[in-house]
Amino acid sequence: MAQLTCLGSCREIGKSAFYLEERNESILVDYGTKFTNPPSFPDMVPIDNMQAIAITHAHLDHSGGIPRLLAEDDNLSLFCTPATRDLCIPLIRDMYEISGGRMPFTRRDISRIKRQTQPTAYEETIPLGHSFEMTLFNAGHIPGSAMVSIRYDSKRVLFTGDFNAITSRLNNGARINLPKHDVVVTESTYARRLNPDREEIEQALIQTVLETVERGGIALIPAFAVGRSQEVMCILEEYGIPSKYPIYVDGMARTVNKVVVKHPNYISSPHAFERAVKRARVIYNRQDRANALKRPGIIISPAGMLKGGASHFYFKMLYGDEKNSIVLVSFQIPGTPGAELLAKRRVTVGNREYAVQADVRYHHLSSHSDSRGLMQMLQSIPGNPEFFLVHGESESCDALGAKLEKKGKKVTIPETNDSFEV
Repeated sequence: MAQLTCLGSCREIGKSAFYLEERNESILVDYGTKFTNPPSFPDMVPIDNMQAIAITHAHLDHSGGIPRLLAEDDNLSLFCTPATRDLCIPLIRDMYEISGGRMPFTRRDISRIKRQTQPTAYEETIPLGHSFEMTLFNAGHIPGSAMVSIRYDSKRVLFTGDFNAITSRLNNGARINLPKHDVVVTESTYARRLNPDREEIEQALIQTVLETVERGGIALIPAFAVGRSQEVMCILEEYGIPSKYPIYVDGMARTVNKVVVKHPNYISSPHAFERAVKRARVIYNRQDRANALKRPGIIISPAGMLKGGASHFYFKMLYGDEKNSIVLVSFQIPGTPGAELLAKRRVTVGNREYAVQADVRYHHLSSHSDSRGLMQMLQSIPGNPEFFLVHGESESCDALGAKLEKKGKKVTIPETNDSFEV
């Protein structure tokens, strides 16, 4: 039997990493970071006889520690979609720069990602060593995101990563007719949440934006650089925001847009995204930012929880005028400025607390399956697999576990560094 060790993302979100050993060979699925101060990483594992590191997607809680492994062995092979490879690199570089270089790796280690990645398409099966085969399936989470299926002996383990079975303006939904699996290591992020209808959220977002610009204000949309910024751009394009109201894009989203355009196979409508990119005005410098604030319009800028990035600059310029709107479009983790803003209409940015006069709205465009979607997806996997529940707060893991057990499924909720025979 193989041995599975859950190195991170156990009863928490962050530091996703899963180590599978069989017959003196091993595979690592993800190796992410958690944004503590300083950032933290999963424990190291032996890399001798490691056949591959598979990366489910580019978000840093899944990919941020990869250069730490490459610093130990520059012959390690990485496997992920081409889009994930090209999105990982700027995100990790940005994290490195923000940290002031206080990371257990160097810029050179980051640059190794491109050289050591073997780009892998969806549905492509890759033999790894003597013990393993690997196949990637579309996860529907962000461009290039994948579920990783590992086959060994007569068994098969699925690592879902983050997934969303619902098609959005940006992503096709996750593949749902999966093959038989014996073990499923699954996220549980929104096991206690039901998402509103997608079209209703889009229409509410458009209404907020139009109300703002028509009263002479500016709509600031803090959004994650990868996935959420691009989806908002697509929604604004789809609903035909009048051209007299400019749409601006700033921060890391600018770089991500260029990457996504180069990988049309990993989004739902390449032509629609190209139209959205052409419509948007890119912010390059201080003068561009000053111009964006001169008349009614829409500004899309990371960070999605107002934790930093260019969104801080715009917030400080816009918060005091009730004509403006601050529109949050992602889950706001408790303790972040975005969560504080929603709860109190006051927020600490930098060392100052701001009493916000601008309109504050929340239209959550989730990129994860909700409670209903999780159950539908997991129950549809053939083979009556055992489920290992990760990537969720304790309450979410427990809630999903109770629902699966009620359906007669075997469930395990691991703690960090727990190992299991599978």
